[in-house]
Amino acid sequence: MRAPICNICLKSGILCQGCESRVKDGKISELDVKISRTLFELAQKHRGLEKINFKHAIDAGNLIALVVRRGEIRFAVGRGGKVVRALERRFQAKIRIVEEGTETRKLAQDLLTPAKLLGVNVLYAGGKKEYRVRVPHSHLKRLPASINGIQTVLAKLTNKNIKLAFE
Repeated sequence: MRAPICNICLKSGILCQGCESRVKDGKISELDVKISRTLFELAQKHRGLEKINFKHAIDAGNLIALVVRRGEIRFAVGRGGKVVRALERRFQAKIRIVEEGTETRKLAQDLLTPAKLLGVNVLYAGGKKEYRVRVPHSHLKRLPASINGIQTVLAKLTNKNIKLAFE
């Protein structure tokens, strides 16, 4: 398993000087460290989890998005979703796993599940781009987290101005 912190820090429970300085500089967060260690513990029980490359995590209160390399979502979710459920119990938040570098539509669909995604529109106003993620109004109760939380995670993952719209 690859994580934002080194293998020595994963196994020992304390951070080395290099990883500690990366935390202080803001290159990795405390949440990244906690999730890395939790994934390392879970990798002892769940086969396939040692194959993932965990990049970073984004926290929006009651929603945490874990970013992994392309094609590794199935390993991170675990058989029958056991890994995700264990992470949700540990961190008391909804966990969504997304691939790095994916397009906005796929990213939004992964985060909004089980709610349905109607589409993603690009609006140009005053020389600025705004992305509008459209969701059926009837699926409002199916959202995994608050509207602000989802918008925050989408904005941090894509570095774009994204708003949810309900039709």
